[in-house]
Amino acid sequence: MGRSRRKSTDPNPGRLARAAGSPFAEALPDLGQLKVSPVYNSYWRFAAERQSVFFRRLEGSPAPWTHDPVIRAHKFTNAYRASDRVSQYLIRNVIYRDDLPGSTDEVVFRIMLFKLFNKIETWELLQNELGPLTYADYTFKSYDQVLGKAMEKGRAIYSAAYIMPSAGGLGHAKKHRNHLALIQKMIADGLPSRLAGAKTMEAAFKMILAYPSIGDFLAYQYVTDINYSTVTNFSEMEFVVPGPGAKDGIRKCFTDTAGKSDAYIIKLVTERQDVEFDRLGLDFRNLWGWKLQLIDCQNLFCETDKYARVIHPEVTGASGRTRIKQKFRPNSDPINYWYPPKWGINDKVAQHPLRSVAPATLLTPSPEALMNLHEYQQRASKTDRNPGTDEKSIMIPLAGLAGEAGELLSEYKKYLRDGESHKLFKERFSEEVGDVLWYLANAATKFGLNLAEVAEQNLLKCEGRWGPLPYREPFDAGYQDGERIPRHFSIDFTTYHDEDDTPKVRVFYKGKQFGDDLSDNSYAKDGYGYHDVIHLTFAAILGWSPLVRKMLGAKRKSDKRVDLVEDGGRAIATEEGLSAMIFAYARDYNFLEGKSSVSTELLRMVKNMVRHLEVSVCTTGEWERAIVRGFEVWREVKRRRGGTVDVDLNNRCISLRDV
Repeated sequence: MGRSRRKSTDPNPGRLARAAGSPFAEALPDLGQLKVSPVYNSYWRFAAERQSVFFRRLEGSPAPWTHDPVIRAHKFTNAYRASDRVSQYLIRNVIYRDDLPGSTDEVVFRIMLFKLFNKIETWELLQNELGPLTYADYTFKSYDQVLGKAMEKGRAIYSAAYIMPSAGGLGHAKKHRNHLALIQKMIADGLPSRLAGAKTMEAAFKMILAYPSIGDFLAYQYVTDINYSTVTNFSEMEFVVPGPGAKDGIRKCFTDTAGKSDAYIIKLVTERQDVEFDRLGLDFRNLWGWKLQLIDCQNLFCETDKYARVIHPEVTGASGRTRIKQKFRPNSDPINYWYPPKWGINDKVAQHPLRSVAPATLLTPSPEALMNLHEYQQRASKTDRNPGTDEKSIMIPLAGLAGEAGELLSEYKKYLRDGESHKLFKERFSEEVGDVLWYLANAATKFGLNLAEVAEQNLLKCEGRWGPLPYREPFDAGYQDGERIPRHFSIDFTTYHDEDDTPKVRVFYKGKQFGDDLSDNSYAKDGYGYHDVIHLTFAAILGWSPLVRKMLGAKRKSDKRVDLVEDGGRAIATEEGLSAMIFAYARDYNFLEGKSSVSTELLRMVKNMVRHLEVSVCTTGEWERAIVRGFEVWREVKRRRGGTVDVDLNNRCISLRDV
């Protein structure tokens, strides 16, 4: 199947942090004058995990195909460009067609016709309306009529994958007409034969670049698509053009490129792929022996740019984007993977282990896959006898939901009462569950909600709260040592009484006092004087604490904006407010003695208070762990009236040293 030399033994194949020891302590490579940030390691981890997702889906593994919360929630392209759905369709259904002419002009015509719109549905619309799509039978008028009618009906004919310029210089008011005219011009100019005679990929790229509205990015995409065919036979390792997203990804991965071009960087990482996967202990499953090519590593920089918005929010790019817009939606349409024959891997693809024993998942839907929540909601709405949105129509499903929940409980009550003699329990219980689902779907429809999206968001919320903690480096991971909270440090707490016999808490770091003397500042002696433990726990588990950063002299002054916003007075005041609010909550619950969770409402308030800060990306599960663990240590410090607290950011833990 094509693997890197080292095979990971991690029992959780979805984790990205697989290096030996703590992921936070993971070393970065020495690339001489080139300086990398922690995002560089995430680039390789993302590539390995995204490729693993590809194989898990191919082999029929049940969802979810990854435990990485970012990859699971958001849409990312495959590690290999040719494995993406649109590229697969282009290769098999557009380029290599035994039923269509194979001349150079015809093949280039089909490729450009498909790629200028880059949408499978548009190709199939033209094919269904006009029959076999050949340049010999092509007329501008017939193609224009089909596309024009589709647009009049509100149908999108262009893909949203990337923006297509209008090519207005070709004289038409509508974009699709200009693109049809552009194809005509290319064929009339003899572009196909000139491409076939090009000596290098760069020369072919420049031929395409010369046409109106086609810039560097599109020209590189098109020359790559044409190179999937037999028209050209360039090595994909000879030429690369970085796109805007890739440039942003490179800036995030490299803090200093030593004046090297983006193309040089892409070539460097492509050539280092085996070294880097081996260094990080990643089991990268390449494409049946076909290694990542320049186009793939270019795309991976673009995807890493998006991925880092969540994993490394402290590392900003030129675009300034802070979130990933597109959510992952699994597509149930099967793909029978097939690649350019010149690659010589299709026999291996056909013989792939488990491919033949999982046809139900890979090629034809299993019975379990025949229904999904979106389809259920659509079909359920057709059986609604009160389809309006007036008060009565809305109240009926809400009241019905409450009533069916009661029926569900009633059936279980009968089972508790009658035991196994209630022979129809499962059948009746299943029926009531179905009724609850119908009313739930109906209520969602009334309020304009997509039940599938609601379900996905609910799972993400539950996984963020109760799932495993996500891999996350401290927020200062990309800064120099003097601007980073130490990864291991200890704080000493001691208690003394002043002249009024008021207990005071002193905190020391490396023998020097850490902040001012603290008292409870309360009529009741509730131990608030030890609340710095909570701040230390934020630093340990969340990798974040503006207050601890200030007290340790680790503010990120090299970045004025970060120093002002993330490490400044408002952020510190926010953290102090958080600790006071959490302390007040904990006081009402015996300072969380014997508790392993806190209320959802508290976590909502916490998330709302920090939504303007870098720590906003931390999940409710991370906050809950920090709060619960913080009070475990706080209670013990209070009981002992002091002690040494050890903080370990690498392993995300905090503990009170045994005496």
